[in-house]
Amino acid sequence: MFRPGRPLAAALLSLACSAPDPERIEEPYGGDAFPSGRTTFELPAGALGVVSNSGSDSLTLLDLERPDVIGSAPVGLDPVEVDGPHHVAVDRAANVAFTALSYPPPTFVPGPHAAHGSSQRRGVVQKLALEDLAPIAQAQVDVNPGDVVLSADGTLLLVSHFDLRRVMLEKELEEQRADITILDAATLETVRSIRTCIAPHGVALSRPAAELAFVACYGEDALAVLDTTTGDAPELVSLGPGGLPGSPAYGPYAAVLSPGDETVAVSNTTSRDVRFFDVATREFRVNFATVPGEPYFPAWSADGARLFVPTQGTDALVVVDTESGELLDVKTFEPSECVRPHAAVFAADPQTLFLVCEGDHMSPSVVLAVNAATLEIEDTLAVGVYPDGLAVGGAP
Repeated sequence: MFRPGRPLAAALLSLACSAPDPERIEEPYGGDAFPSGRTTFELPAGALGVVSNSGSDSLTLLDLERPDVIGSAPVGLDPVEVDGPHHVAVDRAANVAFTALSYPPPTFVPGPHAAHGSSQRRGVVQKLALEDLAPIAQAQVDVNPGDVVLSADGTLLLVSHFDLRRVMLEKELEEQRADITILDAATLETVRSIRTCIAPHGVALSRPAAELAFVACYGEDALAVLDTTTGDAPELVSLGPGGLPGSPAYGPYAAVLSPGDETVAVSNTTSRDVRFFDVATREFRVNFATVPGEPYFPAWSADGARLFVPTQGTDALVVVDTESGELLDVKTFEPSECVRPHAAVFAADPQTLFLVCEGDHMSPSVVLAVNAATLEIEDTLAVGVYPDGLAVGGAP
């Protein structure tokens, strides 16, 4: 995956040809590439976690109340090449999970995140049964799917496309921009695609029906506000004086909505800060938090007063006061504890935070259960190679 904050030219000069428009795959994959007789998982009565392991082409199911590992199963289309399941969404009521296959580029590109954003192969969204992670349906989307998020009411699935190739391949700004694809979660039919910005990644949705989507626009130093009901061109709210297209000064990568829907926390990997967007005024607040490393997907406390921010470069978990931007606490991890923290998520218990650690991208990594008050590690759960997403589903 492309490392946010680094120049794009070296990673993209060898890439060619623009991606075609997305098309629907009518039939799900038949499963010949994987052994027959999938394991049926015993799902917990309470909070269930689903982890996408992009380096081992698998999903891992977690019982988040015990906490414990339930099991893992392969996903994807090819048992030999890397399919790269990137991020995950879960609908416990429908007993399904969704993941996006984000294929690496055909040639090696340097950097820990080089493959993400540089692929020439179109992505695939898979809908999977939770009981055994077998495919139910799938749909082809554009190249380099980034985030995959489900509306709170379970009706819509949104996919961003972190497509960094367009900056090098296209001259016109509008052609350099990638789409947000909106799918019907029941059928995976495309509802609409909205041309959004350069390299859109993290997506936050208004609740419950996702009439608005807030998208971190990495390549344009902006937050896009999309009306998903109309498909109109989005409103792009700038973070400040930015760099050239595709070479950001801020590098917004993740967007997470507060529990009360008033504020979007935007993690900026280039400027190494987290900024707060006011939904009502459509402006960024003056106060923001400068953190010790590159910030990724944070988690809000239940009352919205604190933000738990994973950082890389300095591998840490940072607690931020969401009003002042003050750093309240910093937990720095040893390599034996957590390498490259990527995403923080709360489940049912507001006292326990789950932290996804990418690891070294070559060997299996972990998800940590962390005490939200003390930041002490309470449990370590073994997952697959290069985990990059954790979705939580409550009781069915």
